Amino acid sequence: MKKLRLILLAPIGAFYGIIALLRRKLYNKKNNRYTHATMPTICIGNLAVGGTGKTPHTEYLLRMLSERFTVATLSRGYGRKTKGYILAEATHSAAEVGDEPLQMKMKFPGITVAVCEKRKEGLLHIAEEKPSTQVVLLDDAFQHLEVRCRKQIILTDYASPYYQDFPLPAGNLREFKSAANEADTIIVTKCPDNLSLDEATDIEKRLKLRSGQSCFFTCLKYEEPQAMTPTAKAMTISQKTSIVLLSGIAHPEHLYHHLSLQYNDIESIEFPDHHNFNKIEISLVCKKLAQSNQEKVIFITEKDAARLQNTELWEMLSKMPVFSIPVKVKFLWRGEDFQREIESTIERQA
Repeated sequence: MKKLRLILLAPIGAFYGIIALLRRKLYNKKNNRYTHATMPTICIGNLAVGGTGKTPHTEYLLRMLSERFTVATLSRGYGRKTKGYILAEATHSAAEVGDEPLQMKMKFPGITVAVCEKRKEGLLHIAEEKPSTQVVLLDDAFQHLEVRCRKQIILTDYASPYYQDFPLPAGNLREFKSAANEADTIIVTKCPDNLSLDEATDIEKRLKLRSGQSCFFTCLKYEEPQAMTPTAKAMTISQKTSIVLLSGIAHPEHLYHHLSLQYNDIESIEFPDHHNFNKIEISLVCKKLAQSNQEKVIFITEKDAARLQNTELWEMLSKMPVFSIPVKVKFLWRGEDFQREIESTIERQA
């Protein structure tokens, strides 16, 4: 199916890629991309549409950098129904600021989390309203060419690296893979935790890294389920507990595989990434639990939790045993090198 899609849609994909290439060349030729003079910016982006793990990698950087620097994050706020610049608060809904920014604000309440579709405008607001900010992480801004970040990081999924892909709609890339040459760092994400050095070396060769470009490999580490409702807090779950996995994320198969190693009975109810749940969907899930003769609980991701909290849907779920599954990033090798690389970028601008 993937090959057929590529064959049939390759001409359209090539046209799309050429437009993106010309746009990037035009911005570079103008040489007027905005760079903040004193506030370093780090972009965490990708070439493919969705599902490479930008949010957990942004959170990794937040944990790492907030120990030494005053950090802010800025994103478009994908899926929100508002416009313009907004400073996210934990009391906002995902409809107001987007699910991923809200998730980060809930996890890091002391961090400045802002959304603005125009990144330059957002940076100017942060500089004015939060003048103590020492570094801004720009989530999903690699194609936002109005701003030139001090550090460009792009992520590529181990299972679907950009060197095997093609521009939309024939493939899943937003532009030709040659755009990766503008990145300073490539991170291959969602790797198996037993990835061998030989395979990593082969992947690096296929990436065709330019001189000075660094490459790292990471995997996802799911943590213990966290009780989110009073009913869940009163429960002790075990391998025999029946799980209803409710997800609206890209590639939920990674989470399902992880849970299948720990629980015998899992029913996965999957929706597209950033899905806006409705009353009918949530009531059906609640009915599954109410009518079950077994001990059954609901598992959701942190991103889905952010989308559901502060809404009337959460009132329905609050009576159910609901657990969230936190996820973190782990560097397979050279995590210290990555940290030094990022910190030196900030210190050069200090």
